[in-house]
Amino acid sequence: MTGPSTKTTRRDSRSAGRRPLRTVGVLVALLGGCMTVPPVALLLVPSIQAMNRPFAFLTCTIPYISIPLVMLGLGLFLALPRRRRLVGIGLIVVSLVAASAPWWRLPMASTPRPPEDALRVLSLNTEFGQADQSTVLRLAESADILAFQENTPEFVQSLEDENLLHDFPYRVGTEAYESYGTMIWSRTPITLAATGDTRYTSLVALTTVRGTAWTVATLHAVSPKDGSAVWEQDAVAIADLVKPHVGEHLVVVGDFNAIDEHLTMRQIRDVGLQDSMTGWPLVAGDGFQNSWPNDPRVPELIRIDHALHSSTVEAWRPQYVTVAGTDHRALVATFAPA
Repeated sequence: MTGPSTKTTRRDSRSAGRRPLRTVGVLVALLGGCMTVPPVALLLVPSIQAMNRPFAFLTCTIPYISIPLVMLGLGLFLALPRRRRLVGIGLIVVSLVAASAPWWRLPMASTPRPPEDALRVLSLNTEFGQADQSTVLRLAESADILAFQENTPEFVQSLEDENLLHDFPYRVGTEAYESYGTMIWSRTPITLAATGDTRYTSLVALTTVRGTAWTVATLHAVSPKDGSAVWEQDAVAIADLVKPHVGEHLVVVGDFNAIDEHLTMRQIRDVGLQDSMTGWPLVAGDGFQNSWPNDPRVPELIRIDHALHSSTVEAWRPQYVTVAGTDHRALVATFAPA
């Protein structure tokens, strides 16, 4: 027979055995909580992002907020009494479900395929014209419009030497050294409609493809590393550039130097643009795609190359393709009149 003192001893032993786990749980929960607060604050109060460069860069952690939330849930699971562990389990489950959301897709049978008259746009930051020429030419075969950022004279010459002008005889924009060149190549006649008051060239052009009049804008926004003030000013200038054209069949592609959650992306979208990542899937599981850095030594961490469009346009989620020689992946976007 087990006496009361024996039961008490066992309870005390179990309690003592759990103390190290509770201590670890408290520490993990505190670490997870401390890592969660900054991105949540930057997401809920985006104006904070433009206060300084560290806040702008810290915003890039928002897509990975599930990681500290899982840490917080695990810490609570270890630290809380047995009857309350469901709090930690619930937080872990919610975090994992939210993190997997970009892979959720409707059955492919319900997804409309792009029509024959769809517009196909290739956008690429060439990193000072170093992008692999053969890959660019291969991707250009199925495109109607080519939009290049960091478009240098040597890069243009190399494409001309490969006779790209035969298929894309029309172009507008600039060819310049460092990050200042931005150019659109087109299979059909194209007209420059406007240029933006941005540090690097941003432009709007007009063309007609298979009977549909299109307004195509391409841009290269500055990075937060150039200063939070000029970073936000560039976004305002881009918004001013494209706003007069939102009633047209407008598509906007380029290197935005911002993720979806950044203040600058919100300012640009707020003029009446939609993100093509919310459009129809071309293939299953294409929702979570990053574009930078394109480096074999590290994984792509964030998506700063985007394709936006006006409400008069229907979009399919862009595909991101690795191109050697540049730190950005190429963006291949498909659009059709809504």
